[in-house]
Amino acid sequence: MLDPDMGTLLRDQIPITVGHRGLTLLAALTARPGEILTKAELMDAAWPGTAVEEGNLTVQIATLRKALGPADNGGEWIATVPRLGYRFTGTVEPVASASYGAIPPPGKPSIAVLPFVNSGGDPDQQYLSDGITEDIITELARFRSLLVIARNSSFQFRHPALDTAEAHRKLGVRYLVAGSIRKLGDRIRITTQLIDAATGTHLWAQRYDRALNDIFALQDEVAALIASMVEGQAEADSASRSRRKRPTDWDAYDYYLQGRAHFYRYELDKSEPLFARCIKLDPAFAQGHAFLAQALVGRFWYDNDLRTLQKAWDVARTALALDRSDGVCHQSMGLVLTHMRQHSDAGVHFERARSLNPLDVNIAGDYASWLNYGGRAETALNVLETALLRDPVPPMWFWEVKGSSLFLLGRYSEAVASYQNAGDQFFVHAFLAASYAHLGETEKARAEVEEALTRKHDLTLRLISNLPFADHVALGLFTSGFRKAGFPA
Repeated sequence: MLDPDMGTLLRDQIPITVGHRGLTLLAALTARPGEILTKAELMDAAWPGTAVEEGNLTVQIATLRKALGPADNGGEWIATVPRLGYRFTGTVEPVASASYGAIPPPGKPSIAVLPFVNSGGDPDQQYLSDGITEDIITELARFRSLLVIARNSSFQFRHPALDTAEAHRKLGVRYLVAGSIRKLGDRIRITTQLIDAATGTHLWAQRYDRALNDIFALQDEVAALIASMVEGQAEADSASRSRRKRPTDWDAYDYYLQGRAHFYRYELDKSEPLFARCIKLDPAFAQGHAFLAQALVGRFWYDNDLRTLQKAWDVARTALALDRSDGVCHQSMGLVLTHMRQHSDAGVHFERARSLNPLDVNIAGDYASWLNYGGRAETALNVLETALLRDPVPPMWFWEVKGSSLFLLGRYSEAVASYQNAGDQFFVHAFLAASYAHLGETEKARAEVEEALTRKHDLTLRLISNLPFADHVALGLFTSGFRKAGFPA
């Protein structure tokens, strides 16, 4: 399954790692199956406007053949036509993009937790139902025999009337979890139901009325019950998942959920004080510290004060001291160390975070950003595209990281398209300005410079070029783009 627009290649729904050039060549060949494509045509497709040696094409074709393996008849999918070029020998069948979803490997139960309905009706309490839903997703993801769809994809289905057929088609999962949450004074009511997505059959339903301080144990209980229904009681009762250290105070948890809701919307000025209140009430809650560290890194992008970064490091270090088995804590330290330009140590924490939370799209995004700063944009793009297979609707900032990968690979038009999905922050407009400048679209570049300066009045070429790159060539691409776009010195 080749999706040229998404830049992915799957075999039995499992990603095959192929670089951008290889995917471009495969797309060109499969667009004209059976026809001979000359070497010049293929080189123009993969290296547009660039003079390259013919040996580069030979290497890419050899890599593609290795990735694809033998054809059904035992021969090659890509045949060499001596002295002319290559042709694709297989049959190509177009597939509508809506007819397949992020389907997991066979044999691994797949499940999506849809956003629980805020049945209290108070819009100010929406963060509570969203936050508890997300934590149930996190708990389920700790059962390693399950494939759990990430939050951002399952949260597309925020509808009063659940269309199980649509969710099954778009998410490609076997099971759905739906429910509702209502806060009643110092108590909370949660209803949950497990649904067979293929048939719409309700397999299990339960209602819980608990004291607020019981919510943490309840999340574990709900996750374990769902897992036992899906994968069998023995596996659900086993030690197949790591345990997250829970907050001990309801008010601390409530501030944490509020802070996380603002954080995901880029409202860092609102999220930071809420995380600070959380850890003041519960100093032992590791994830409260971890998210505060991330919010402080976000503030550093605006104030450029090294004391902010030092505070972020202190908080991230506290998070790790409290729970070294939590992927988010390692992610936060990796993010802080990247901005402190301690790239080698940052990589150690990102690798640990990925091993602890392999399906977390937020960790994948920050890891890819670290790869970009190290000049490994092609690897970063592969990480991001693999994450998109699991979570086709990632957080908004994800597109900024992907845009930067594309930018560093010289794919400026694609970078523009990605950045345009990344929100309205000053740095997004700055990156757009650099992309347009490299494309020679001067008027658009200048317009983005004005947008960036409107959002951060003290923005200068020197300031925006102070990105924490370990790779000077990568930094040079951005700096030259900022300079051509016309940022003040």
